[in-house]
Parts: sequence; structure tokens; C-alpha cells
Amino acid sequence: MKGAFYFIFFVCYFLFASCSHVSQSNFTIIDLINHIQLPKEEILLSDISESIEMIYLETNDSVLVSRISNINVEVNKLYVQASNGVFVFDSDGKFLNSISARGRGPREYVSLSCIFPEEDVIWLLDNSGKKALKFTVSGKFLEDFEFEKQMFTDFYYSGGDSFIGFIPDNGQPNTDIMLAFFTATGIVDSILYRNPISVGNIYWSVGGEASFINHRAQIKFKHLFNDTIYVIQDNMLIPDMVLDLGARKANENARAIAVNKDSRTHDICEGMDKAILKGESDRYVCLRIANDYPPLYYDVLFYDKKEQKVHKWEFILPEDERLDHEQAKKFVPMYIDKNGNLIGQTAPANEEDNPVIVIAKLKH
Repeated sequence: MKGAFYFIFFVCYFLFASCSHVSQSNFTIIDLINHIQLPKEEILLSDISESIEMIYLETNDSVLVSRISNINVEVNKLYVQASNGVFVFDSDGKFLNSISARGRGPREYVSLSCIFPEEDVIWLLDNSGKKALKFTVSGKFLEDFEFEKQMFTDFYYSGGDSFIGFIPDNGQPNTDIMLAFFTATGIVDSILYRNPISVGNIYWSVGGEASFINHRAQIKFKHLFNDTIYVIQDNMLIPDMVLDLGARKANENARAIAVNKDSRTHDICEGMDKAILKGESDRYVCLRIANDYPPLYYDVLFYDKKEQKVHKWEFILPEDERLDHEQAKKFVPMYIDKNGNLIGQTAPANEEDNPVIVIAKLKH
């Protein structure tokens, strides 16, 4: 009874906290209280998919993709964001070109935060260099603009020349984080949002603190330290889902940051699990759950909206003689895209191979 009271208090606190542009809504509660104890289930990927594509990325001396951070599927092309550049492949995995304007000069990026392809163009967001760059998919530079006065760490492309940027509060007490709607001409609107983790005068700013997804043309937002998932509608935040993590859920006490001044490392939120929103289809919600305090663990969970059940799946891929190496059979699900596809990759069999991209159209 006492636990139920605290959970209701937590929900009410975040719904009615002093935030501008925040609206009330009915929302779904996803029970993640026992996610640590959930057994890993082996399941055929085909059991939850209508169709599966296995795309073997071309590998040669000039096309070796390393440490993939993002894969975008758009108009029969694959856009692969890796540590060594942006690579464009066709739907069969044939290499088309790269967009690797790395540097500190005009038309170049320092370090990519994210990429957003759309039809014949692609936007590259460079948080380190504080600018956005627009290219054709063949790699021709079109335009760029700087946002150096803004402390964006995460982005979402909302169409045309419009973006949403996330501005952290850097751990300052009694301050707000902000979602800013901006174009090349500057910020046109913003959402102030109470930061639930301000503790003392501590600097905290990192890419990935905010996650955005697109589901049926609805843009959804989740802050790493808040267990509520919001819909962004008419430049307002509308609560959509709440993650119930039980004793490990976000709350004022569990969010204290311990700082080791000698090593200058942070033990972020001891005893608290952090969830990153990794996409949604009509049937499933994909979440990445991690804990940055020993013992470190990292899980990808799938919430079945129809069954109202959480799964911790290890997928078995379709039989393929080209995946005869055990390492290459390991499927790493990355996210669910706006079309309801589960996107992921296999681990390369060796350092000379590019991974296989897996695109599974999820069942309704």
C-alpha cells in the first residue's frame, strides 16, 4: 500500500511539476519492476515479424565501417553513421558513396551527434562544432548554419529546415532543461522542463540524455532521468507512458550524484536504472535499460502493448550459410524506426568484414 502511494505521488509530481508547455493526458504504465529478474528468452525473429531482410554490406579496402552508432533506412537506401564517417548503401548493400567531411573548416564536421536523411538530402548535426550541415545523398554540400550559442546535446529533425534541440541544465540547482524548436534563423519556441536530477553545483552534460522517436508522425521524447515518455504536440509535452521501475525508479533520493574528486569520475545515480526510448511500433515499445554503477548491465527490453507484457529477447536469425560463424549470428537490435521496422546488425565475423544489417517488419 505504501509503495503504491509513492508511485502515485511520483506520477503526479512529474505531471504537475512547474513546467511550461506541459499538458495532462491519459497514459500507459509499463511495469518494469522485475526486469532484472526477467529470464532471457530465445525467440525466432520471424515469430514477431511479418518479413525479414538481411542486407550484407559491401566490404572492400575503402569501405570498412567501424563502430556503427546509427542506421537509417530511407527511400531504398541505407545510411550508416559510424565512427569513421557516414556511408550510403543501396537496398542490396552495395556501397554508393560516403559523406565524410571531417574537420574544423567550412562544410566540415568535428564529431557527429546524429544524421537525418530525407529523400534526396541528408542533415548532419555536429554538436562539437556547433553546426548543422546539409548534403545531397551523393555527398554534395548544400548549406550549413551554426548554433554555437546554444548548448544542444541531442537533436531531432522535425522536417523542412526545422529541428528540436535538447539543452541540459549542467547540473545547476533550481534550473530547467529545455527543448528548443530552432531553424537556421534561431530558436522559434521552447519548452521549459523541471530537471529532476539537480543536486548541488555539479556539471552534467552528455549526448544521449534525451531520446526522441517518431511513431506514426508523433514525435516522442524521454529524458534519461525521468521515467515519463512524452508526446511533443503543438510544442507541448503530453505524458504518454510511465515506466514503473519499482525500488529502482527515479526519485529525488535515488538521483543523488556521487562525485569522486580524485579520479574526476561520476557514479551516476547509484541504485537507479536509466531507460532510453529506442522506438515504437503499433505493437511493441523498445527500451534500453542500463545501470552505470557496478555491476554494469545493459538490456534491450520489448514491451508488448497487446499482451501488456515485457520481454527480454535473444533473437534467433533465419538460417543463412553466410552466417556460419557463431559471432556473426549475434543479432544486436538497435531501435524500431518510424515505419515499425526493428533495425539491427550482426557482429562481424572478423575485422575485415562489415556487419549484416537486419530489417524486420514487426507484426501488429
